[in-house]
Amino acid sequence: MLSIIITSKDEPKTIAKAIKCIVDRKYSGIIGDFELITVISGEETKKAASVEMQKHKDVKWTLLTDEYKGKPYALNKALGVAKGSQLLLTDGDVYFEQGAVGLLQKKMVTNSQIGGVTGRAMSSEDKSTMWKYFGYLLSDGAHHKRMSALTDAEGYSKIFVKKSLKFFPLSGYIALIKNYKGLSIPEDCLIDDAYISYWILNKGEKIAYEPEAKVFVKYPGDLVDWMSQKIRSVGGYVQLWKYGVVTTETKVRNFWKELEYFWFPIKYASSPKELIWSLVLYPLRLWMWIKIYWERKVLKKDFSQTWVPIQSTK
Repeated sequence: MLSIIITSKDEPKTIAKAIKCIVDRKYSGIIGDFELITVISGEETKKAASVEMQKHKDVKWTLLTDEYKGKPYALNKALGVAKGSQLLLTDGDVYFEQGAVGLLQKKMVTNSQIGGVTGRAMSSEDKSTMWKYFGYLLSDGAHHKRMSALTDAEGYSKIFVKKSLKFFPLSGYIALIKNYKGLSIPEDCLIDDAYISYWILNKGEKIAYEPEAKVFVKYPGDLVDWMSQKIRSVGGYVQLWKYGVVTTETKVRNFWKELEYFWFPIKYASSPKELIWSLVLYPLRLWMWIKIYWERKVLKKDFSQTWVPIQSTK
């Protein structure tokens, strides 16, 4: 059986679509029996989820409450009740493309050593502003990295990045994993998707990529939200060393690793306007890394102080 876990914090406008695109079997392509577990913060979001689930009364649904304690807490709560042999992990502010769940399930059974398979995150908006353009550029950069590291696809190996460890973390927006006994995410963890990915890697199993399984995401729309999200997601990799899940041989994210993609933004641009926006990204990313270094190494700021809610993605 498959256990679908959707975590959601104050997302009443998007939770119904997030649920429907998965539990509607004809749309999602789910194979076999499944259950839905939602862990929700916010009464309005709970109401919206309940209204949607009235349309799917044949689906076994467990509604859990997250008392604003964070996503790791919510995930651990869901892991404690999930009965499926596989877990589908996603959020309440994204939506899957048709057939995505079935594609993930089919990929998982191709190799018994696959412990998790992830899909392709894509922007749900156009490229009309610089921040929306960044959503496309960075999500397509992650796609390129996963194709390089996790598949044998031609044309992705040495154009921008060196061939190294065949590993790159799951996307927290769309991930199918085995239901491992003993898996628990530290409650102060900033990047639960990367923690789970390294946990799987350290068990001697593999992460796979199914690029045709797509999830659409609304990325940050201004400087404050963009910087907050990036400091949390990129800086969170520093935190993984605290848990002992990363080694020198398995690290895939730091300043020097990022330089492997130095030319990607320039080559990605398809117009003069996009080229200017790509060039703006360089000082922003440098500022981000300086801020991460300053907060972690100089100020020795506690990891819990890094978390800032991202409003523009709701």
